[in-house]
Amino acid sequence: MKDFIDRYYPNVFNAAARLTGLSDKEELAKLTEDVLATLWENRREFASEERPGVFLYRILLQEVITFLRRRGDLQRIRILRDILLIDPAIYLSGPPPDLPDLPLGPLSQ
Repeated sequence: MKDFIDRYYPNVFNAAARLTGLSDKEELAKLTEDVLATLWENRREFASEERPGVFLYRILLQEVITFLRRRGDLQRIRILRDILLIDPAIYLSGPPPDLPDLPLGPLSQ
């Protein structure tokens, strides 16, 4: 597992920093650990993927959007939605009870 972490940690950490806009290294480290834990739990599927980078990025986006929603950072989610042309609902099973649903943006119309 150490090799797994050593291989992916720097790239996941940097991507998480760019996607969230955070500079707090402790928060980024926790988010990175969450991404790698999810990836490790799905390592058999990850290993059999034709495009493992896409699989990793999907997990990263899922964790980042969940993290941002827990923080109530709807503005950052909207920015990601508009820049990355994604619908955050794809990456979540449902909204947390303390946050409102995201309004549909111009890309979903």
